[in-house]
Amino acid sequence: MKESRVFILLGKKLSNEATPEELTELNWLLKDKGVKSFDLELLQDIWQKNPGLDEAFLDGQWEKVSGKLHGYTIPSSDRIPGLEEKRKVFTMKRLLAAASVVTILMLTAWMIWLKPAGESPLIVQRQLKDSVIIAQNGERKSVLLPDSTMVHLNSGSRLVYNKNFGKRNREVWLSGEAFFEVTKDAAHPFLVNTDRMLVKVLGTVFNVKAYDTKEDIETTVVEGKVEVSLKEGAEKKVILLPNEKISLKNTNSLKESPAAVTGISYEVKTVSPDIEKNGMPEEAVWVKEKMIFTDEPFETVALRMERWYDVRIRFENEKMKSILMNGDFDNVDIQQALQILQIMVNFKYEIKGKEIYIR
Repeated sequence: MKESRVFILLGKKLSNEATPEELTELNWLLKDKGVKSFDLELLQDIWQKNPGLDEAFLDGQWEKVSGKLHGYTIPSSDRIPGLEEKRKVFTMKRLLAAASVVTILMLTAWMIWLKPAGESPLIVQRQLKDSVIIAQNGERKSVLLPDSTMVHLNSGSRLVYNKNFGKRNREVWLSGEAFFEVTKDAAHPFLVNTDRMLVKVLGTVFNVKAYDTKEDIETTVVEGKVEVSLKEGAEKKVILLPNEKISLKNTNSLKESPAAVTGISYEVKTVSPDIEKNGMPEEAVWVKEKMIFTDEPFETVALRMERWYDVRIRFENEKMKSILMNGDFDNVDIQQALQILQIMVNFKYEIKGKEIYIR
């Protein structure tokens, strides 16, 4: 039952039909299978931007995820021509074909009952062709949106906006972290959607962090004013002014199911920009290619370093995870960063390619 539910939700995600609640449920189910959400986002981006790609290539990408969903992995040395194809329950092409059918049926039914007179279902279908920008681990990207808003994407992040952006709305969807310099337009509020919060502004500068990890979900204001709506339960709205941030625990990191999490637990803090250096709060200095952390558990520092340097950090000593760290990295490589941390905390490490072992 759980496996069939995964594929139903996966089809909706890849066809841009899933609700925020369904996406949250899918993330939980995929975690049980050991599938990273970023892998699926990459597959979605490949399909949307390159629909004419060779089927064998797409199937190869899909197999990496499909094997985990079905609880098996086929070593390359054990693959037998012909047998491998039979083991696949869904190829990439079949999955997306099925997803397309579901999308068309649902959109058609919705338009029959709810559409304004004279509006075609094709309008809705065309809106599904989104623009997707991805910053992989180890890189940062900047993009100028059609309304001249500048968005800086941190490592391991994904930004989506539709083809009508700036015409009838200014709405984006973020997974990861981004720094926004929003162009003022009183007639069209700028909306940033994440799994747990919606950020609404008219024109301002702010940072949003919403990774699918143990890190807190945050919005930090640098200039102007923003309205943050928390999506859980009875919607809660919070107004943030310059040098203020709101943070809430990421329930995706909890062991309980989303349904077991009740109420909204959040905190609003005042942040202090570094006037002498760059005038930005610690939460946003990554835009200047800096990494700063204050009294932050080594485990969450490691998560940031993994994305920043495109490495995998493994703790062989579990006690090290909870040690509070302080640091300021500015244009240093991963080995120099580890040596800086060693000055504060006595630990040993070993680097094997992209794997780092903390002892």
